[in-house]
Amino acid sequence: MKIKLSELITKFGGKLVGDDIEISGIAPTDLAGPSQITFITDAKYKKDLSECKASAIIIAENNAEGVDFNKIITDNPYWYFSQVSQLFYPRKEVKAGIKATVLVGGNSIIESNPAIADYVIIGDNVTIGKNCQIHPHVVIGDNVVIGDNVYIYPNATIYDNVKIGHGCVFHSGVVLGSDGFGNAADKSKHWNRIPQIGGVIIGNNVDIGANTTVDCGTFTPTIIEDGVVIDNLVQIAHNVLIGAHSAIAACVGIAGSAKIGRHCQLGGGCGITGHVQIADYTVVGAATGISKSITKPDLYFAAYPFSTFKEWAKNAVHVRNLHAMYEKLRTMEHQIKKLVGESNVNN
Repeated sequence: MKIKLSELITKFGGKLVGDDIEISGIAPTDLAGPSQITFITDAKYKKDLSECKASAIIIAENNAEGVDFNKIITDNPYWYFSQVSQLFYPRKEVKAGIKATVLVGGNSIIESNPAIADYVIIGDNVTIGKNCQIHPHVVIGDNVVIGDNVYIYPNATIYDNVKIGHGCVFHSGVVLGSDGFGNAADKSKHWNRIPQIGGVIIGNNVDIGANTTVDCGTFTPTIIEDGVVIDNLVQIAHNVLIGAHSAIAACVGIAGSAKIGRHCQLGGGCGITGHVQIADYTVVGAATGISKSITKPDLYFAAYPFSTFKEWAKNAVHVRNLHAMYEKLRTMEHQIKKLVGESNVNN
């Protein structure tokens, strides 16, 4: 594939400075070759351009001075790079049509231009929208609604009563609508399952990574709003709400009925306690545990810095005794105030 810089500007905006050359690929500064376009996102990377062999660059106006490349000037070079990358490296697609090994249940509707690979199983009363790409060994339960232009990669499983919007992507091993972790104990502490019948609702343009699970709500649905991006190996429990355009990194665990606001960012491995609410635009650092609601957006970080075991063991002793130390300090404070007060009276 080859494309002129002016064609990129027609598609994605920006301003051309230099020649309207034709490019055949995109790559970072250290890998780009002749006829390719590269990008930088920060002035500190300008030093890398001295050895870069690219023929053009995507760059912000405030970094463009002194850069001797054909340039596309844009306010957000990283976003622009993502758009151009998709042109050169589109998602792998299934061939159009429905393979003979596909099983389709009763009263199900598959709309125009389907691409459904071998050994896909589709339940009863399912609606699949236009231009959907469904890879091998996907299982879709009963009463599922899937919008247009949805990609579902191999071995994903969609349980009953899941509703999916347009333009979503679900990677291999994704599970949508599995039972929420609802159990009740008797007096002997033996567990009894609580049926989970609330379903899952997923908005438009949601991207969910490999082996991530989104549990079914108990009586009302678990909801993921528009534009959410979720990494691999994330657990989203029953009746959770993920607000629009939030980003969740790998290995995050979100307990039942937590409400995550819009435009939030959750770092890898963090844990969110059930029933808490997190304000819009909140950022939670990696490996941080959130046990109370957050009402003010900010960066929250509570992970303990790593150390050798010996250092950790020494510090842990002091952490364990913090409350006792606090009580001693309070007592000393009262005694000092008393002594100071008596001294002032005597003077």
